[in-house]
Amino acid sequence: WENTRRRRKTMTYGKRGIELLLDLKRSCDFLPPYSDEGVRSTLQEIGLHYDELTDHVNAASSASASRRRRQQKDGGDGGKTGASADEVPSESRPALILHDACIRRNKRCLLAYHSHRADKLRSLRWETSAALPSHVRPLLSEAELDFFAEYDRLVSRYGAAVDLDLGADRNPPEEERVTVRVVREGLGRIATDYVDGVELDLGTVHHLPRGDVEHLVRVGAL
Repeated sequence: WENTRRRRKTMTYGKRGIELLLDLKRSCDFLPPYSDEGVRSTLQEIGLHYDELTDHVNAASSASASRRRRQQKDGGDGGKTGASADEVPSESRPALILHDACIRRNKRCLLAYHSHRADKLRSLRWETSAALPSHVRPLLSEAELDFFAEYDRLVSRYGAAVDLDLGADRNPPEEERVTVRVVREGLGRIATDYVDGVELDLGTVHHLPRGDVEHLVRVGAL
């Protein structure tokens, strides 16, 4: 009974899962930092609710078994085993519904939290052409870093298989060439189909084929 009391005092009845989603909603950045503590506490709460469910079901099974033993002593039919829905005490049924609902809500919140972050990473891959921005990396978990790297490998392998640059011209260009200004140092020299090479020095302006520089525009270098 003491363990049950301590367990119930630590449960928030679905609020921990909701906090994860509110964290996403409140963030003004690309993504908030991955909440290891929030995910861990939500999983722990799912376990607590499961333990509560198990206790109620076990109590109902014990009561049902005791009732069958009394029926057998009295000469009645005691052949049924287990606790059916009709055998669960009426005072326990609201608790069963409550704990089951909390488990389902926390699971949905966890799925929504990770699905939203995965969708953001997939979109980022198409925006940056495989380059993970330095300010995004600290926001991700190890599993998310692995997910991004594996998704990048899948896209790259498919592009190589069909011999197509999947990151080029995501929107139909109005002009073949584009005027760009270099805003990042250290880009070096770029070769194009029209000229042997162009030095991308900081502050210089160039009129270049869109397909040759679009990946640099996406990462903010031009």
